[in-house]
Amino acid sequence: MKQETIAKIKNEMIQFSKKILPQFSIEELKRAFPFHSIFFTEEGLRAFKIQRTLVTRMGMQLIPKIAFIIAQDKYSHVFLDHDIVGEADTGMIAKADRILDELRTGMRKPDAIKEWNEIIKSSTGEKRKHKIRADLYIEDFRPGPLFMEIKSPRPNLDVCTESKKKMLYFKIIKYNSKAEAYLAFPYNPFIKRELYSHSFTLRIMDIEREVLIGEEMWDKIGGKGTFDKLLKILEEVKEELRGKR
Repeated sequence: MKQETIAKIKNEMIQFSKKILPQFSIEELKRAFPFHSIFFTEEGLRAFKIQRTLVTRMGMQLIPKIAFIIAQDKYSHVFLDHDIVGEADTGMIAKADRILDELRTGMRKPDAIKEWNEIIKSSTGEKRKHKIRADLYIEDFRPGPLFMEIKSPRPNLDVCTESKKKMLYFKIIKYNSKAEAYLAFPYNPFIKRELYSHSFTLRIMDIEREVLIGEEMWDKIGGKGTFDKLLKILEEVKEELRGKR
C-alpha cells in the first residue's frame, strides 16, 4: 500500500472522528447518564453516547470511503454509488426475479452456480435497458469488473433481496465480461466465518460464493494482506486520537 494511500486513510479517519466524537466532558456525561456511569468506564461512557450514530455513519460514510481509497491504490477506474447502465436479456432478468421470489419465500435454497445456470438457459435474445447502482464499482478489476454491495453484517430481508437482485442484474448486463459481484461485510461480529449465522443472509445468499466477510472484503479490494495493513493503520490512528484527548 502506497504511503499516499495510508495518509489518505488516516486523514479520513481523523476527520470523521472530529465530526462524530462527543463534544462533552466526562463530568457532563456522568450527569447526563448517572446510572450508566456505574457500569461503564469513562471511555465506555463516551462510546455509549455515540454508539448508534457512530455505527450508522461508519456504515454510510466512513467505510465506503476507506474502501474507495484502498481500491484507488491499485486500480484507476474506481467509483462509489455508481450507476451502471446496460442492455440485459429479458428472459434472464425474468428468471432472476423468479429465483429471488423463491429464495425470499423459502421455496428454494441459495446455490449460486445452479441459479446462474438456470439464468443462462432462460435467455431469449431480447434485450432491454436496465440501471443498477453499486456501492463500490471497480471497472478495471481483473479478470472482469467488480461490483460490491457494502452492507452491515446483519442486513434485513429486504436489503439482502435487493442486494442479490442488483448482483444478478449486474452479471446479466456484464454477461460476457467475467464480472464478479458480492455482498460485502466490512467486519464480522460473529468473529469467525464458520460461525456466521444471520438468517436473512443465509436465506438469500450463497454464503460461500456470494458473500465476502471482514478480511475477505478488504483483501478482495486491495490484494492479499490489505486487511492486516488496515488494522495497523487503525491502531496508529487510535493512538493519535487518544494522544489528543
